[in-house]
Amino acid sequence: MGFDLAELIKRIIKYLVMGLVIAVVSIVIPKKSLNLEEIVILALSAAATFSILDVFLPTVSESARNGLGLGVGLGLSPLFV
Repeated sequence: MGFDLAELIKRIIKYLVMGLVIAVVSIVIPKKSLNLEEIVILALSAAATFSILDVFLPTVSESARNGLGLGVGLGLSPLFV
């Protein structure tokens, strides 16, 4: 098992984008806004959690991402408010 720099860069970008999306969602959705420190901690925690899941339990990670997207989508839908 060798060190693959391209895979490492791909994963770093993937988790940074995921953290950025979660940060944007945490700014847009709540009725009471969070402060910047809370948003950064939330985004970094989520990105770290998904990176750990990807390494040790890839199928759980995929299911968690799908569930997260579904939950956010249903929360934004006027049918489920």
